[in-house]
Amino acid sequence: MIVLGNPDFAAAMRLVGVEDSFVVRSREDVDKVIGKIGKDEFILVNPSVLELYPDLNEFRNLVSIPDDPDELKTTQDLNDIIKNAVGIELNI
Repeated sequence: MIVLGNPDFAAAMRLVGVEDSFVVRSREDVDKVIGKIGKDEFILVNPSVLELYPDLNEFRNLVSIPDDPDELKTTQDLNDIIKNAVGIELNI
């Protein structure tokens, strides 16, 4: 699993153990990461990243997580978003 997001989101995901968490500020930031991954990689992104790089929608296992952390009250909210998007439950 990799994370592409704003600085707060990427840092939070690193804190919960997702080492491949990247801050995205430009298309070039996304290019650097997606050039190294396969189409089957599980990717968590913020909507702002998808606006910057809509080609990410080509990935099968893409889940968009809100930019505003206040929209996620608990880790269960995050689990629910992922499960609804790709049909699997992750232990976060």
